Amino acid sequence: MIKKIRKVILIILSSFIVLASLILAYIIWIQPIDSRTADHSIGIARKTEAESKETIKVKKMPKPNSNYSSSPQSNLRSKDLSQLNLTSEFNAIKRVVYDTSTKWPQRLPKGFDPDKSMELGKNPGLHVQELHKKGITGKGVSVGIIDQTLYTEHSEYKKRLKHYEEIHALSKVPEMHGAGVASLAVGENIGVAPESNLYFIASSFADNLLIMLKMKGHDSKGNTYTNGITYKYYAQSIERFLEINKTLPEKEKIRAISISRGFNKKDNDYDLFKKALDKANDQGILVVTATLEQDYGIGIAGLGKEMMSDPDDRASYSVGSWLKENAEDYQNCLFLPMDCRTYAGITGEKSYVNDTSGGLSWVVPYLAGLYALAYQVNTSITPETFIEKAIETSDSQVVENEGKPFTIKYLINPIRLIEEIQSDT
Repeated sequence: MIKKIRKVILIILSSFIVLASLILAYIIWIQPIDSRTADHSIGIARKTEAESKETIKVKKMPKPNSNYSSSPQSNLRSKDLSQLNLTSEFNAIKRVVYDTSTKWPQRLPKGFDPDKSMELGKNPGLHVQELHKKGITGKGVSVGIIDQTLYTEHSEYKKRLKHYEEIHALSKVPEMHGAGVASLAVGENIGVAPESNLYFIASSFADNLLIMLKMKGHDSKGNTYTNGITYKYYAQSIERFLEINKTLPEKEKIRAISISRGFNKKDNDYDLFKKALDKANDQGILVVTATLEQDYGIGIAGLGKEMMSDPDDRASYSVGSWLKENAEDYQNCLFLPMDCRTYAGITGEKSYVNDTSGGLSWVVPYLAGLYALAYQVNTSITPETFIEKAIETSDSQVVENEGKPFTIKYLINPIRLIEEIQSDT
């Protein structure tokens, strides 16, 4: 009898420990973050702190990580390479991601200058900075971004950040992706639209509680799902931007929303997301996603570039690093700069990352920034007209790809695009 009681007590205690562990894990790691300003006013709902990262000394060149990319890179961020001899590692250097904390050795491949490469990567390229010199900077126009938790204090966009809140964000600490897209869109030294105002919502496409407990959820149509994926938070974020717009002066309203991810029509609550996107589009707001073709009839793709080449020289560009093997799949897409970009880091207010192999995540804020420039010069522009003009004014360019000639049919031409839109006023 006593043994049975002990067994029951043990089972109860074990169950309690498991439950307590799950609750603790949810609170510490998995609980979604929701932060709002008082009375839902415009402002910074929560400031985030820089990531603390120690520089690690390495004894040999790190190998490329081939687990997640067809164009693997060596991660040199916060690495001390000062004791290495890299003079014969030119091919390896061409496939790295490094930051301002990376310590380089004196013995480097001929022609490679990490400081110069970092500076070259800050240039949006294709003569966008010539538009800036003419005062076409997106000044007064607002850009909305929905992405991961933002490092709110980076000098690239801190002055431009008018609003930050979180709707079911997955991390309390800043993530590199948010800082990256924000700086590429409106960064003071990096961005396509360096004087645009920034409105940022950190959100996610997953319901953490469903994932953790493998519970069943129900989408807007009543369908049951267990994979945790849902677009309802993105829909809520777009709707939030539309609410904010009601309070802004006409000239300062959000005109472009950048979301650096693709959307599958078969995923849960896609209908909610599409409804919100269409509502934004009807109000003259261009919503740029990685699956742009679903909403505007043309997809987007990324341009490749060597680290030390001139970002303004059209001849510097080719097919993006990870697109090379399947370039034909992107034949009818609009190509924009992607590889060898420098973006804001999360380890300090002046930290930067240079990425030799980017993703469509970097293309999306570039196009959103161009729309801000277009709206500055022509307030009657619509998303549909902008996309049409972007295609009409693009260049066709034959490049070498995998040892064969490949024609990029639509290579963005920012100067011609903005001049064409401006001439329509």
